[in-house]
Amino acid sequence: MGKNKKISFFHRLNNLLFSMIVFYLVLVSCRTPEEYFKKQIKGPVELSYHPAFDSIKSEGDPIKQNVTISGSVLPAQDEILLQEDLGRAFVASIDGWIWKVDLKNNTTEPFLKTPLLPGGMVFHPKNPDIIFMCLSRGKQHDINLVDGPGIYELTISTKQLRKIGTRVPLVDKTKEPLDNQIGIFFSKGKETKIPISKLNETNSRNVEKADDLAISNDGERIYFTEPYDHPNSILGVSSQSKHEVLTLGRNGHLWKYDLKDNTASLIAYQYTYLDGILLEYSQGETETSILLNELSKSRLVRLHLTGDKEGKDEIVIEGLPGFPDGMDRDATGRIWIAVPVERSKLITWLHKHPFWKSLVLYIPESLQPVSKKTGIIALSPNGSKPIYYSVHDGSLFSYIIVVVPGKEKLYLAVYQDGFKGLVTLPYPNNI
Repeated sequence: MGKNKKISFFHRLNNLLFSMIVFYLVLVSCRTPEEYFKKQIKGPVELSYHPAFDSIKSEGDPIKQNVTISGSVLPAQDEILLQEDLGRAFVASIDGWIWKVDLKNNTTEPFLKTPLLPGGMVFHPKNPDIIFMCLSRGKQHDINLVDGPGIYELTISTKQLRKIGTRVPLVDKTKEPLDNQIGIFFSKGKETKIPISKLNETNSRNVEKADDLAISNDGERIYFTEPYDHPNSILGVSSQSKHEVLTLGRNGHLWKYDLKDNTASLIAYQYTYLDGILLEYSQGETETSILLNELSKSRLVRLHLTGDKEGKDEIVIEGLPGFPDGMDRDATGRIWIAVPVERSKLITWLHKHPFWKSLVLYIPESLQPVSKKTGIIALSPNGSKPIYYSVHDGSLFSYIIVVVPGKEKLYLAVYQDGFKGLVTLPYPNNI
């Protein structure tokens, strides 16, 4: 048998074995995936790997070698909000509490129980006593809620929680992006504003999953990401989020709540799994562009609100080695990105061979091969150049979901169920 025939034979044999394994798993599983996941599977997609990450990847496991895990009380986290000048931090935990951390004494205490799971958090830029946060469902929450997922305001000194908004305008999902667009995007002044008080059952819907947020420098506009709007979406790493990544659904929305005129508006949609967000400025307190990550496509995109490229979106960097989540800037402007899960060769192969996705949806979550490797990335201030990449093998923890740059070290939010402690890491010396 010739060499090419041997390769062809083994390729067909591998496909047959894979088919038999998947078919067996489908038979033994009682689980039926939601119909919308099946419908959003499209044609082949080539997701490349950016070659620079191989050249800058740290040798060994510097996270494991240099990380510090303080305490054994603080539950796993979705967000860490630093107030280093006051010697404290506030942590959004997966137990449904906001925790307060004393950074000087390395002590933690539960601060406020929230009605839903707290996610992304930011301070009011002009009032350090106010935190804005995303709240979303967890597995433990009922379907019918009095106050559902959305954006809430916390006054630290009084522990008072106030709802900003839990509804968003309806969207025409029949529209498709233009050929020169990634998604559908409305630049400054082109969005349709609806008073939050006028949002009702006929012109709006409930927020399904408020994931991450950013607030303008003047404190007047909150932008937040909704990675997908499937019914009863839950926060965090789940079978639901994994199916969304697998099927590459274009269900990502970017919303804006204007605190000055109390309106809600759609800024962008028809993107894939919008998650982390950063506002960008050329001068003054008015944002000129928005940096977002499309988690499932392992890339960053920029939306131009004003300027020469107003109304245009563009890919900033693609081919990330994992699925990008929380993003933040350090004092020098570098962008730090958490990589909860390394992108496996299998998921890349499945995107090129989408026929198999419908079958993989039936595989129970406990049997799905998900990498425990997790890591962090640093990019140049404009987001286009990788400057640091390190991976942890998962032996200490998995799912680094946010990297928060402090004055002297990095704070890593770990989303692994059952994990306890506050994780910090010295800044790398080689960047």
